[in-house]
Amino acid sequence: MARKRGGGSEEEGGSWMDTYGDMVTLLLTFFVLLFSMSSMDTSKWQYIAEAFSKGKISDTDIRVVGEPDPNNDPTAVYDDTIPEVEEDDSEIVDFEDFFMYLKEVIVSNELTDSVSVEMSDTGVYMRFRDNIFFAGDSDVLLDEGKFILDIISDGIRSINELVYAIKVSGHTAASATSDVNEWDLSSGRANSVINYMISLDACDSEKFSSAGYGKNRPLEDNSTEEGRRQNRRVEIVFIRNDMDFTNSDVLNELLQLEFGTNFVLPSGSEGSSMADNADAAVEAADAPAADTGRSDPDKNYVSKEDAIAEMKESKIPINTSAE
Repeated sequence: MARKRGGGSEEEGGSWMDTYGDMVTLLLTFFVLLFSMSSMDTSKWQYIAEAFSKGKISDTDIRVVGEPDPNNDPTAVYDDTIPEVEEDDSEIVDFEDFFMYLKEVIVSNELTDSVSVEMSDTGVYMRFRDNIFFAGDSDVLLDEGKFILDIISDGIRSINELVYAIKVSGHTAASATSDVNEWDLSSGRANSVINYMISLDACDSEKFSSAGYGKNRPLEDNSTEEGRRQNRRVEIVFIRNDMDFTNSDVLNELLQLEFGTNFVLPSGSEGSSMADNADAAVEAADAPAADTGRSDPDKNYVSKEDAIAEMKESKIPINTSAE
């Protein structure tokens, strides 16, 4: 008769599991007690966290902010210095800063072939090739043009109180292949630029003005393709509010901005330069006034010379048009 293996009963065979379970429970309780009595090692925790985040770490490249702890990782480098906050050197506070800001924008965006910027006593002048802002025979702003106006608006917004006026002018070139009205196109392009800048709250809306000159203020000869490319443009002038109206160069520049380089003062010297015209105007002011019957005793008559001098002292723009 075969003997039965395992001489114990079913109840006796399960008793060792109870003992094993009690031992594991006691060990777990012991480790929990040890953990609750210990303190977190911040350097090692940082070491572990950085290892998981970067995938690898150098033993000599651990930096821990705080006081050194001899119980921490000896390879850690402790840094107890307070980090300094870097000052923003690019803050725009005046027109000179604004001019430098625009120059940096042009260079950093590789726009030197399409955009130019200059500064004078009256303000900052910007000139754009029309293909930067618009497609052919269109006055709808391109995305590239909007991007540039976004950057310009960020700068001009910083010196809004220093801006006297912003003038935007559109220019076309003589073309025999286009049926679009040059006056409508040039004016529409200038207005599109202004409307977009106003939508960005770049400057007070009452400071803006626009003009469309068609092909009548060319920079180059319209008979060549390169000349026509130069003439198709948009110009933006940011005029400062601290101009010296007693300076003849400032007055001449404002007249040229409004009326162009071919503007002729009523001096009889048609075709002369702006400087010659200004000199002629001064000579006319110095000349004795003709007898115009100003003999009313109840009125105070002022000579033209005295009127010009008074306007210069009060910094009022001088209107030199014919009476």
